[in-house]
This record gives sequence, structure tokens and C-alpha cells, in this order.
Amino acid sequence: MGEMQSIGYTGQPLTPAFRRVDPPAPVLVDLAVLFPREPHRQGGYNPAGLQMHSVVEGSLTCWGMCEQGYWWGLVTYPISYGARRKSVTHWIPAWMLKRRTDPR
Repeated sequence: MGEMQSIGYTGQPLTPAFRRVDPPAPVLVDLAVLFPREPHRQGGYNPAGLQMHSVVEGSLTCWGMCEQGYWWGLVTYPISYGARRKSVTHWIPAWMLKRRTDPR
């Protein structure tokens, strides 16, 4: 039997792992998909709690490729809680992002 082929990086040229999005692109983020809830959970309602069940508009500023070759988007978007809102920024899998196309 011959030599086993190496798995992983073989010294070939690599695609850049990060791509800046300039200007930032408007995207939609479905928080219920991004943060799934425990099935069959019984809970109470708190009007001041985090609103993690809606689709929100975010701003995509960068694409990044992970080690396994999947693309992720760096997105800033608001999370509402009660009457307040706070923005968060983190990496979201590309397949979860939808470009906002409707004009404002």
C-alpha cells in the first residue's frame, strides 16, 4: 500500500480569509433561527425581556472564512428589550443572512 495523502493544508495558494464589505450591506437576521429555543419549554412572559423572536435589520461589514471553508458575516444588529435597544456585533453563518433588497 502507498503513502496516505495528507489531510488539510497542502501548501497551495489560499484565498484571502477575510473580505471587507464597503459600504456595509443591509441584511436581515432572523433571531429565532440564530438563537433557537429549547423545545417544549414552559416559560412566562416578561415585557422587559430580550426580544429574540423577530427578524431585524443588520449591517454586514465583513465576510470571513472559517478553517473548514464556510463563510461567515460580521454583522451589527439591534436587540430590543422592553422599550430599549442595544446593538451587538458578531459572526453569523452566511446561510442565515438575507440581503435586504426593499428600498427605504
